[in-house]
Amino acid sequence: MKKIKYLVAAALVLSLSAPVMAQEANYEDMIKPIEQSIKDNPNMDAKSLDKLLKDYKKTFKKDPKALVALGNILAVNKLYDQANEVGNSVISKFKNYGDAYILLGDVAAMKDDGGNAAQWYQQCMTMDPNNPQGYMSYANVYRKISPEESEKALRELKAMRPDFPVEAETANNFYSAGKYDKAVEYFDQANKDQLSEYYLMEYALSAYFVNQKDKSLDLVNYGINKFPRNATYYRIGMWAATDTKNFEQAVANAKTLMATDSIEKTARDFTYYGLALKGDKQYTEAIAQFQKAFEMDGKDYKPFQYMAETFTEMGEEDKALECSQKYMENNPDATPSDYSKVADIFVQKTKKGKKEDKTANFQKVIDVYTKMATKYPTVAYYANFKIGDEAFRLEDLDDTAIEYYKKCVDELKTKESMDANEQYSYKTSNFGIGYLLWAAKKDLDSAKPYFEEVLKLDPENKIAKQALGLDQPAQ
Repeated sequence: MKKIKYLVAAALVLSLSAPVMAQEANYEDMIKPIEQSIKDNPNMDAKSLDKLLKDYKKTFKKDPKALVALGNILAVNKLYDQANEVGNSVISKFKNYGDAYILLGDVAAMKDDGGNAAQWYQQCMTMDPNNPQGYMSYANVYRKISPEESEKALRELKAMRPDFPVEAETANNFYSAGKYDKAVEYFDQANKDQLSEYYLMEYALSAYFVNQKDKSLDLVNYGINKFPRNATYYRIGMWAATDTKNFEQAVANAKTLMATDSIEKTARDFTYYGLALKGDKQYTEAIAQFQKAFEMDGKDYKPFQYMAETFTEMGEEDKALECSQKYMENNPDATPSDYSKVADIFVQKTKKGKKEDKTANFQKVIDVYTKMATKYPTVAYYANFKIGDEAFRLEDLDDTAIEYYKKCVDELKTKESMDANEQYSYKTSNFGIGYLLWAAKKDLDSAKPYFEEVLKLDPENKIAKQALGLDQPAQ
């Protein structure tokens, strides 16, 4: 087997905290001073160490549990040769004692020799098939480099030990490997009531990461009930409740998180707190949280976009535009969605402005979408469609709507095939042109070819059929 490099902490925690350490008092009492002496004298010479261990080894020479407990202490203190000696001596007398193989595997793991570690854990699975730790440690070796191999080992454990919570352990392995969809799949099979505090948290996070936000929120609420002092549940709850628009609960979770001194706050925490408050229409408080988020991470200008959205909802378009401008100026990777949000502010400003300022205000909407089309030529059709659509919804801008709808149609009609978004834009643009020519311009002849295009994509469109006289005489 090729040498495998991997982080050993998880495997060692599992191994060294296994039932093997739950020793009887007679050797627990004797092992404690040995452990303390080794810690106090890390550079103890071999002769002194042999003398320290001699009586213990002699006393418990027929007790494999006591000997492996000693080996674990030696391993943790990096006395690898002595730990290996203990493990091998146990195997020579008790070949079916699985914890000795685990000890040797842990030593290999501590030395960053994953290949040998896996072999020893596999030996445990063979020689002591009812010992769950062999399967667990073997699965931990492979959890990142081959989650499938890890899963296979845990399935074997389930076959041998139906009573063992294999599903939860398999889910934990997939969570640790960043395969959250598989983690959710196996957590779903586990008994939720028996999950540990941290496994339940992994379950909630995995569900959140695969966009099962409602499930994540349910798990968080269950976790808060069971482990009310764990602030991480409130953090996940703040995210999930905000994303599912349960804003009142999101604010409550956020307040608990922010009041917990033991957990370090992040810019994301303040951002989500702001989003929760914004959703709950506590606008002034939301702005304050977004400002704190930016203060914590001055390189991320996203909070300014959220502030712009908040000011827009407050009806303060000028402040919204200031924040949007700051966000866009510091965001070279602005997406089409970012441009659309800026345009939306100008649309709102156009609606609220004076009639004589409508054309000038709407020109700013056109300018924003023109910039978007220049930066992202593949969505130029969408930029034209949005200009046409916004103009269609406003009074006295019919000519602008027709002009930009036509640009969208002209760009898409030459395509051999259109995706769903393109089809929607094409159909809506044709409908908008036809409707305005027919209903506003009273020019049915010019409108007909556009309505005919609509019917190719939407044969039951009532207005198009009416205009073309297919349902009733055109009016």
